[in-house]
Amino acid sequence: TYTLSHIAAGALNSYNANNTFPLGTPVIEADYATVSFSINKVKIPAGNTVKITLKFKEPKKGKASEFPIYSGYVIATPNSKSGIPVGLKGDFSKVPMQDTAQGFPNLMFQRDWQVSAIPANITFDLTDPENAETLPVVVSRLGSHTPDFTIRVFDSKKKFVGFLFSSDIGRAFGWAGRVNNQSFHGKLMFSRWAWQGQVITAADPTLAPVTVPSGTYQIVVASQKKLTKGLYPADYEVFDMGNISIKTAPKPAEE
Repeated sequence: TYTLSHIAAGALNSYNANNTFPLGTPVIEADYATVSFSINKVKIPAGNTVKITLKFKEPKKGKASEFPIYSGYVIATPNSKSGIPVGLKGDFSKVPMQDTAQGFPNLMFQRDWQVSAIPANITFDLTDPENAETLPVVVSRLGSHTPDFTIRVFDSKKKFVGFLFSSDIGRAFGWAGRVNNQSFHGKLMFSRWAWQGQVITAADPTLAPVTVPSGTYQIVVASQKKLTKGLYPADYEVFDMGNISIKTAPKPAEE
């Protein structure tokens, strides 16, 4: 719903002294047109149009023999303060989430904060995760915000064991914003989810992370598309990162 109003602009007079050649810079005169609307408030349903009649009345003071030009602004003020509406050509739900052109997302090998391809036949030793020399890391580069970004972990039997937990970033589920394009040093910006072998077993922010047993795990990255409900597979941009093998500390025996 919009409220309609008019802001008048001063008249431009290029023949203010009945001169026969227009001035290089017009004289701005405090002489204003008025506008009336067939309706002052209008509700426009999405995808529809509404016809409104505007009647303009020329300024009172100006002389017709001096040919003043009058104008102004028709203002449509929305009742809500949610933002400025804009048009978009295309399907908004098809806006890319991940920067696939730059190779994201990806599952990589991290040593001393440097990332590279994972060597073949490697088992990451996460028995002492805080002091581990190497870590598996999921790198992500969101070019557009997503209502739900997840990194899911599955065991060798394709059973879901939880959402990846990174001690650097936290829980890999929920809303996520886009990253900046480049750093101040001109480096490509991306998020890195270093994995120490812990997961959150459900999308519940109150749950504490737990360590998974040693084994081989599949990593899947998913980003919910815009304007979708998040209820169907097609609502997500999904990437299978493949499998990695990890070794974690044995679970302490119960007393």
